[in-house]
Amino acid sequence: MNHDDTTAFTAPPASRRALLGLLAAGGVVASGLADIVPAHAAPLPLPAAAPDLAKGLKLKSSKYWHLARRVSAAPTKTLAKEIKKVGYTKWIDRQLKWKKIKDTKVDKLIKKHLSYATMTGAKVHKASKKQAWKAGKAMSVSRTIRQVFTKRPLYESMVDTMGDHLYVAADGKASEYVAWFDWAVLRKYALGSYASMLHAAVRHPALLLYTDNHVNSKDSPNENLGRELLELYTVGVGNYTEADVRNSALILTGHSVDWETRSYRYNPSQHHVGRVKVMGFSHPNASAKDGPAVLKAYLSYLARNRNTALHLARRLAVRYVGDSPSEALVKRLADVYLAEKTSLAAVMRSLLRSKEFAGSVGAKWKRPQETIATMVKLRKPSTVKPATTQAKNVWGITGTVQWLLHLESHQPRMWPVIDGYPDQATDWCSTQAMLAHWYSANALVNWGKDKEWPSKSWAGALGVKKGQPIAEVASSLTLTLTGYTWPAAHLAPVISRLRGNGSGSTLTADQLKHNLGRTLHFIFASPYFKLR
Repeated sequence: MNHDDTTAFTAPPASRRALLGLLAAGGVVASGLADIVPAHAAPLPLPAAAPDLAKGLKLKSSKYWHLARRVSAAPTKTLAKEIKKVGYTKWIDRQLKWKKIKDTKVDKLIKKHLSYATMTGAKVHKASKKQAWKAGKAMSVSRTIRQVFTKRPLYESMVDTMGDHLYVAADGKASEYVAWFDWAVLRKYALGSYASMLHAAVRHPALLLYTDNHVNSKDSPNENLGRELLELYTVGVGNYTEADVRNSALILTGHSVDWETRSYRYNPSQHHVGRVKVMGFSHPNASAKDGPAVLKAYLSYLARNRNTALHLARRLAVRYVGDSPSEALVKRLADVYLAEKTSLAAVMRSLLRSKEFAGSVGAKWKRPQETIATMVKLRKPSTVKPATTQAKNVWGITGTVQWLLHLESHQPRMWPVIDGYPDQATDWCSTQAMLAHWYSANALVNWGKDKEWPSKSWAGALGVKKGQPIAEVASSLTLTLTGYTWPAAHLAPVISRLRGNGSGSTLTADQLKHNLGRTLHFIFASPYFKLR
């Protein structure tokens, strides 16, 4: 298969499920899809699960668009063109060396409006006048700003991915420290060594507090972090015993928080002394002073364990390739991880250049952070202009967007469970989820300009003008907004919406004013837009 040019990816003939988004958006059957969905068919509820997301759709795209959709939270035609211009492989390699790419604009915006997200726990405690819990919310809000304006989309995507892996909620008992955790752990190591990331994470106040390890002592062991370290962060379920969990917890005793300095502190008097054994790792742990060295050796063992390699490889494959990646791909990525000394960049390079990735068009479903960031970016905002400050109302910095993300249950790092946001389509294809997405699309398209995101009109941002051929506008809009070339049958309802009650072949001023919004909403409600 040649992926250098626009290529058709055809899924097997299908049931109506993949087209329900178009159907619910309005009038598809009557507008040219009767050959796929019988006109007499009764409306069906959206499925709870949609394992074959693109069934019945002949997806025609390019490898540049495919890469843009997968590695950017807000993919656009401009990004796809950039990848093509730079070169597919060269662009990936350039993005993996993220430190060489300046992100000056977004860094300035965060520093100006959400500086709490850039501070340590002690500094934010002082700067916020003892309201340090606002730091977590500032970090959460900052994620959308970064997703929209970043010049390092692959890096920011990996920050979010690893944020779901080593998860600390932005709201809750660690909210004072979670923004610090974001830049000191996730952002620092997102494309670096996982062994280094794991060691930094386990010794950070945010994770220690979030998992209650600050109360884990030799006299009263708390197994929370010891268990999550094995189950979520390294080897995964089925590869350890309850005895391993107990010893894992004992290794972690005494690793706590200094409440005066608001930083990590090791308390030797609270550390369990005596031989410890977890799977193939053992240590005499002969004295209390050995605690930090034991932990470092233990984390190094876990980070380099074959099962950890497989666990991480599977997470990345699920995120970037498909909800059920092949075992062959997972094993290959695990081999790279171990051979390259736990380098996440090396794993991502191998993944993005794999045949499985190239052939996975239509195999992933966008989550709300991605759909909303994309819709915001497509309107080409010039900056962020909040009507409030983080000290007064941190959620108000990008108020409408934050509210919509809340409505869709996907505010950055606000998942209430320690395993992070789910990433399979089945978790985001419910009736409620789709209705919420359509509501958000309507809000962002038809509610007028959002003053917090100064931008052009939709017509100005998308280059739509009166006098342009309606059919050409429909073709251009669908490609620009989704990255897919829609077949004639699916373009028919788009053309119909643009034309409205008119009969001409070119756009009039009235059609532009009254019909563009409903047309954009229809496209955003389609499965083409939701396919990542």
